[in-house]
Amino acid sequence: MVSTESARKIITLRTPLRYLKGVGPERYRVLMKLGLYVLADAFYFFPRRYEDRAPIKTVSELGDGEKQCVEGVVAGLGLIRIRNGRSIFRVVLSDGKGVLFALWFNQPYLAKVFMPKSRVIFYGKAERQGRHLQMVHPEYEMVPEGEGPKERIHSGRIAPIYPLTQELHQKSIRQLLFHIVREQSFLLADFLPAGLRKRQGLADTLFAFREIHFPGDFSRLERAYERLVFDEFFLMQTAVQMKKKEMETRNEALSHKGGKEEIGRWIGGLEFSLTAGQRQAIQDILSDMKRDRPMNRLVQGDVGSGKTVVAAAALFFTAANSFQGALMAPTEVLAQQHYFNLCELLEPFGITCGYLAQSLSEDKREEALQGIAEGRIQVVVGTHALIQERVRFARLGLAVVDEQHKFGVFQRANLKEKMAGSAHFLLLTATPIPRTLAMTLYGDLDISTIAERPKDRRPVRTFWVGEDRRTEVYALLDKLLAEGRQAYVLCPLVQAQSAERKAQSVEAEASLKSVAAVHRELSEIFAHRKVGILHGRMKADEKKKVMQDFKERRIELLVSTVVIEVGIDVPNAVMMIVENAERFGLAQLHQLRGRVGRGSEESFCVLFSESSSPETVERLSAFEETESGFEIAEKDLGLRGGGDILGERQHGLPKLRIGDLVKDMAILERAKDEAKRVVGEDPKLGRPEHRLLKRALVERFQVSSEKLTALA
Repeated sequence: MVSTESARKIITLRTPLRYLKGVGPERYRVLMKLGLYVLADAFYFFPRRYEDRAPIKTVSELGDGEKQCVEGVVAGLGLIRIRNGRSIFRVVLSDGKGVLFALWFNQPYLAKVFMPKSRVIFYGKAERQGRHLQMVHPEYEMVPEGEGPKERIHSGRIAPIYPLTQELHQKSIRQLLFHIVREQSFLLADFLPAGLRKRQGLADTLFAFREIHFPGDFSRLERAYERLVFDEFFLMQTAVQMKKKEMETRNEALSHKGGKEEIGRWIGGLEFSLTAGQRQAIQDILSDMKRDRPMNRLVQGDVGSGKTVVAAAALFFTAANSFQGALMAPTEVLAQQHYFNLCELLEPFGITCGYLAQSLSEDKREEALQGIAEGRIQVVVGTHALIQERVRFARLGLAVVDEQHKFGVFQRANLKEKMAGSAHFLLLTATPIPRTLAMTLYGDLDISTIAERPKDRRPVRTFWVGEDRRTEVYALLDKLLAEGRQAYVLCPLVQAQSAERKAQSVEAEASLKSVAAVHRELSEIFAHRKVGILHGRMKADEKKKVMQDFKERRIELLVSTVVIEVGIDVPNAVMMIVENAERFGLAQLHQLRGRVGRGSEESFCVLFSESSSPETVERLSAFEETESGFEIAEKDLGLRGGGDILGERQHGLPKLRIGDLVKDMAILERAKDEAKRVVGEDPKLGRPEHRLLKRALVERFQVSSEKLTALA
């Protein structure tokens, strides 16, 4: 085991921060809450904003009510004790031209910090009190004799402001990062090839990290920001381009040459007409599957646009060509729904469907596995159980993944490896993706978009209301239930902010109690109705029973968390009530609204929110006025910013550390062009000048070098 002293001498970017000078066990515990574990994390812990503290003024130059810096000598100090153990500590600062009083309440330890005649810089809001100026609780920085401006960390410069917890002060983290950046920057390798950097006119890595944390001026900060944003987008785009190149050179696919007449009869036998978007998506898919290289296509469509029918057409076509098809969904509830729908669409045409999930009994699971291995099951639907080692396909021709972003980018890559092989690959999503996001996430895919909804679907009437209209809303709900319709009431699942499991457990428990409380309340108000409850803590078979009871109308009103967000199809449900709507993003609200309006009856979506914050008002107003998922996705991107919407929870990629897909679009375009150029010239990044780039990709996406080409 390496001793503490030895670890401090052998510093690398993977060195835990606890081994750095001045970081003890307690401080390290607090740093870990911020995601700061090793030295590399500190370099990528970027400021959230900056304060210009560069001009240091004299006392006479200070403006009343403004935050500013002033330097002087401690001309007097005193600690005043008042009742109940409270105190006021006062410092008199003089610069020879004026006097400033600085006050701190209940911080008696400061009496040991300030010494008479010591030089100090204060930063705070100066306010006039009678004939004198004073600052209350200013930040302070001692100025040792002979120290120059370059040694100052907190004042007389552009000061970084970091996102922190209450247990850590700005001065503490700023001081730690100042010494790390100054003393350990030599560990940072520049992975951009010199020619690329010169073409793009980018700063070097050392300059970028030093200036992003402690900029000399705002022009230097801009150059640092440009370089680090470019790095982030370039790594992402290089991974995407490598995957695209790998797909182009992949083994020959199981080409589907026949089935043209059969698919025509199948489409003609449907009880409804396909929309133009559905027809185009099916045509795109069939064209891909006839080629001798594997299809790699994403079908995106608004909620209720009919993607399941498009997937059914692809699965029918693969069965008509004597291959097997598989469809994987993120939850058992959604997988079961797909299974029932596909049975209705495919089995009348002689195609055998099967189901595979963890909840199956051992006998049924073995029966399904045998049917898949022998080829008797032509189309199998399931959850992630489909990619377990025991699953063996006789002749898999098509792998379909629904709501693929729910799986995460590397699980998706694992799926391709285990499930697809030389089979065709089709991804489905009901989360409309803005163009910029699609380019970033799915640059390796061909994309089909279903923009319109089936003609028999009526728009969902949407209302944002406050508590004062709850009685009115419940009256409408009761009327709809009396007419034999059904409804949902959604309670938000509070996401834990802390990394600690204990805190997550407390948050989840609080959320569960709120759902139970709403269920009890509505069970009393609608005592004459059948009220059910559905939440994420229920076992799979319990959830299955609740959803089956709801589909078969044994439950009229379902109180739920967002476990019903994706794909649940109950045409008789005509009302969605969302509690605390301000807690949901626009895209998520749109998914929830998509659970109603799936039949021909008029449907309603009611948002309850008392929030008056400008962000909430803008978001909920936009949602109330807009029904198009694509318009909402663009609006959501603009409101939340690219860094947030590209988060791991929503799309499965590591969250952007610094770039923003909205304001940094021009840099993204440049990064994409350079990534195309690099991968086009060196697809495997085998050249010496690309060695550091390849290592950076492996570290950024936390995969082995061999898995690098399976990122997207």
